[in-house]
Amino acid sequence: MTPVAKTRFLHVANGTCTTRLIQAAGIPGALSIWADPLHDGPVPGGLTDEELLDVRLRYHTGPADITSAAWGGSDPSLDPMNDMRQWRATIERDDSYDELILWFEHDLFDQLNLIQLLTWIRERRPTTRPVSLVCIGSFPGRPEFQGLGELTPDELASLLETRQRLSEPQYALAARVWQAFREPTPEALDNIRQGDTSALPYLAAAVTRFLQEYPWTVDGLSRTERRLLELASGDGIALSAAFRQLNDGETVYYITDTSLAGLAEELSRTSPPLLTLALGSAGNDEGLRGTVMRTGTGRAVLARQLDRVATCGIDRWLGGVRLQSSGAVWRWDDTRQSVTKT
Repeated sequence: MTPVAKTRFLHVANGTCTTRLIQAAGIPGALSIWADPLHDGPVPGGLTDEELLDVRLRYHTGPADITSAAWGGSDPSLDPMNDMRQWRATIERDDSYDELILWFEHDLFDQLNLIQLLTWIRERRPTTRPVSLVCIGSFPGRPEFQGLGELTPDELASLLETRQRLSEPQYALAARVWQAFREPTPEALDNIRQGDTSALPYLAAAVTRFLQEYPWTVDGLSRTERRLLELASGDGIALSAAFRQLNDGETVYYITDTSLAGLAEELSRTSPPLLTLALGSAGNDEGLRGTVMRTGTGRAVLARQLDRVATCGIDRWLGGVRLQSSGAVWRWDDTRQSVTKT
């Protein structure tokens, strides 16, 4: 049997933008990603990893009317880069690398992927191969730093020597938060982020921002829904323009084009609708197309004359929590900075 060629490193990053930079920087090693937008759609507990993969793949499968940059409207596993099973198989081939290096940053997308990945590694790590983490929330000379993908190859290469060897405190915290994230109620997640999360220093802020995607007590809107309704004033706004402006003032949650497309479609299909969505034929660099405009109901909700949940209903997954209109609904109380059920 031909021996497997050794590589110095296996780099697992938050997306192909970062892996391309690793390659451009000349950092040796094989490349893979771990990049499921876990803040969108169901992530229920009580399932094996294989069962959860099936849930996530079903969620990502479907028509992509608003953005050509979505998973594509077909089985994501047909795209090797987006094959979540292949992500796992690459790490499991531990005889092909000496050190596993994880490249993630401070934002919600990355922190959720990181706790899932660390939990998966802890449960399945086949050998004692070292695992290291590059994880930053800022970079010198970039006062509005949002992510690794905006760095130059040389800047990214400078981070390699900052990597930290992972140990039990990081794994244990990740496992606790990953379990809490998948619980059918959000109390455990809310409690953990208010405790000691210093082993993963960016996690608490990311979880707080995630909880702000619950309906707020004042109007029933999530933080991102409210921002999109604010932008869709007057004659409306192109989704491509809204995409750039939605991230203004954000420090943790940077919405993806796919997430924005799904949100616009959801708000245009509520009954009554909060937005009108007019699909154009042309997109932009992000692949988004279409224009959204606030409806009368949208204006009333934004003015707190109506409550979004009471008026339009809700059926949405946030991690392991399914929010539905029947009965009391979990909400974010911004005054108390915690979740509550009303």
